[in-house]
Amino acid sequence: MAFGASLLFGVTTVMQAQNAESYESLMKKGNDKFNAKDYISAKTYYEMALKQKANDATAKQKLNETVKKIQEDGARQEVFYAHLDTGDQFYGQQRYEEALAEYERALQVFPNDKYVNGQADAVRAILKERQDKQDAFDTAMSLGESLLAEDNFDAAIMQFETAMGIFPTDKLPKEKLTEARQKKQLYTEKVARFDKLMEEGRQFGLRKNYDAAIEKIDQALELFPNDVEANAKRNEFQSAKGVVDRYNGIIAAADQLYENKAYKEAKAQYQSALLVVTGDAYATDMIARIDPLIAQQDAEEAARIAAEQEAARLAAEAEAARLAAEAEAARIAAEQEAARIAAEQEAARLAAEEAARIAAEEEAARLAAEAEAARIAAEAEAARQAALAAAEAERQATVKTMLDAADALFNQQEYVNAKVKYQEVVAFDEGNATATAKIREIDGILAQMAAEIQQHYDNAMSAGNQAMGNEKFAEAVTHYQSALVYKPEDPTAAAQLAAAEKAESDRVAALRTQYNAFIKEGDANFKSNTFDKAIEAYTKAEELGLETYPTEMIARISEIIEQNKLYELNSEPLLLAAGQAQRFDFNKIEVAVRRSNYIIIKVRNPHPEKTFPMIVSFGGTGGKNGGFVLPIAATEDEKTFIFRIGSQYKWFSEDNTWIEIVSENNEVEIGKLEISRSN
Repeated sequence: MAFGASLLFGVTTVMQAQNAESYESLMKKGNDKFNAKDYISAKTYYEMALKQKANDATAKQKLNETVKKIQEDGARQEVFYAHLDTGDQFYGQQRYEEALAEYERALQVFPNDKYVNGQADAVRAILKERQDKQDAFDTAMSLGESLLAEDNFDAAIMQFETAMGIFPTDKLPKEKLTEARQKKQLYTEKVARFDKLMEEGRQFGLRKNYDAAIEKIDQALELFPNDVEANAKRNEFQSAKGVVDRYNGIIAAADQLYENKAYKEAKAQYQSALLVVTGDAYATDMIARIDPLIAQQDAEEAARIAAEQEAARLAAEAEAARLAAEAEAARIAAEQEAARIAAEQEAARLAAEEAARIAAEEEAARLAAEAEAARIAAEAEAARQAALAAAEAERQATVKTMLDAADALFNQQEYVNAKVKYQEVVAFDEGNATATAKIREIDGILAQMAAEIQQHYDNAMSAGNQAMGNEKFAEAVTHYQSALVYKPEDPTAAAQLAAAEKAESDRVAALRTQYNAFIKEGDANFKSNTFDKAIEAYTKAEELGLETYPTEMIARISEIIEQNKLYELNSEPLLLAAGQAQRFDFNKIEVAVRRSNYIIIKVRNPHPEKTFPMIVSFGGTGGKNGGFVLPIAATEDEKTFIFRIGSQYKWFSEDNTWIEIVSENNEVEIGKLEISRSN
């Protein structure tokens, strides 16, 4: 790795004027560089000497020796950096005993290397410190596991955060913290679903739809079977359902009696209903409607009885008069019989006169009786008419009261209840024109509302089906829920909602799997201070939109890099023409921190219709030592590149003091240019 990089970026550029140097001069410079163990530069001079004398045996021999030295150094460096990189990897993973072993193997190659000695000393210090902290860490992790198992999420999170505070870069507490947060989120979603079902149950209960209310509460109890409030609500609704059933039974019997005009018996049933549901408006209204009907029946019955009694009295008086007349006639007949013996002629005359008198009295009695009967009949008719007038006035008042109640409901746009009231008016006052007209008006309004509801329902279902077809399941869930608002019991919308919720759940679960993989990769790179790869993984996780954790980690990395900034080489926008080179100088960086170095470059493409490479080189007083290429995308948006320059051997091993940027084929705008470190 290091050897290849040195061949690619480490060849020193020699000025064109040197091509005119003599073979001897070039060989001398090559030998001087060889003796100074600058084999890369020596190789360049020997190659130039061979251009002066092609196939020269001495130059070829020295070139071969130089290449061999480069290869030997490269192999040695590869061994050194293999142990160093492995040690750094173990260090990033907190596998400190293994890291120390690798550092000690690297020191067998370069015993005096400052960086490795420093790392080894740091590991020894960490191992000593870690032993002191291990017990507290283990206690926090164990307690966190126990609390998590008990679904005490906040307390578990606190313990895992405590463990992270002891070993901030340890992988395990972060993973458990993520797990606890995820479980807390799932629990929160479960609670939200529970609360939604409970609220739906309460709403059904308020509408006295107790079967639906109990069904919703049962669904909530499936989530939390031992919830006290839910169980209490279920008992409450079950009890209320029993009351409603009893009430409905009594009302049905009362309504039947009312239809049969058994008003007193109906009133008794409605009064019984009020004992079940105190203050019930329907029963109260029906009693108010029945009372005048009962009064009317009582008045008619009283008039009938009075007429019958008067007729009986008149008949008795007439019978008494007849009997008296007959008795008088018998007396007179007896007297006449006695007188007849004395004087039949006189008796006959007197008898005739008496008969005429009796007939006249009987006629007078008959006329008097007829007059009295007519008077009584007239009084009875007057009483009946008065009762009918009073009943009619009360009926009209009742109709007005019922119309007022119906009008109030109509004005409040409670059309269904208003229609029921107007129908009651028509039933009470058959053919009532006002109520009949209002019923027709309400039917039109309800038909329009039903059409609008159907349209809203159809639109919501269509949008939901389209979202399902486009695999936008969360959007589909929202549309199907809207459809159920318009048709709460619709089986098609309910089935589609369940399918969308399952599809969304499956989609989120799949995203969760991807998300966890990206987070795991990001966390591993973060712990090893490989921030560029960590940002790449966190960005992929962030795009899934499940949690804020990846965004927080990207911000944290940016903050670390910004806090550890070594040099700010450019801060104002700088426009580079195509092929123009711009060099930025800085003081050499301590070798102990070079391996953790990053270069941060903000770039904007002024011509987004083009894509092109931008070459970033670095070097020191001896020339160019290395570099890398950045692909500039076809977008005018500013893009930030974070490149782990410390991974390049020549950056670590050489005293670099400049960075140079060249844009090929297109001008480019350079914004921020910084050198930072991971720690």
